[in-house]
Amino acid sequence: MAPLRRELNRIEGKLPMEPDLLETEQTQDFNYLLESLNEKLRAAGAGSAEIAFGMGFGMGMLPALIIIGLLFVFKLINLILAFILIVMALLALVGVGMLIALQARRNAMQRVYQATVEPEVDRYLAQTGLTRERFDLLASQHLPADAPLQTFLKPPVDAALLDSADAP
Repeated sequence: MAPLRRELNRIEGKLPMEPDLLETEQTQDFNYLLESLNEKLRAAGAGSAEIAFGMGFGMGMLPALIIIGLLFVFKLINLILAFILIVMALLALVGVGMLIALQARRNAMQRVYQATVEPEVDRYLAQTGLTRERFDLLASQHLPADAPLQTFLKPPVDAALLDSADAP
């Protein structure tokens, strides 16, 4: 159904304001939009996390190696203890690097969402006439659970779930 005909039918009251199912063309556009927005978030998060992990690990490794090297040179530790300390430092730096990378990934995705994704969603909503709540619900149904865009969606809470949670 052409967009103009659809709008006329909506005005005349023949169609509900928010249909349950999107038309085929709208579904294709919707899926393409979700994939592109999700990929933007994924790329931003991955790039930022990779850089942060590399910097955190690299900047922490140099002082650790210098300290262990000095202790070994001054014969305060032997070769076996130096090796054990290097392994422990590596493990600690990997853990710290992962925490830094996780935070950098979250921050990068938040920035990209606010600067790029949210305006694109708003433009799409203005073009299609969907509400934000409806968009979030449809997107949460179409996206996999681990999609980065899922963290920014706010689907409506099911009232039945709330009632069952409040029951004794």
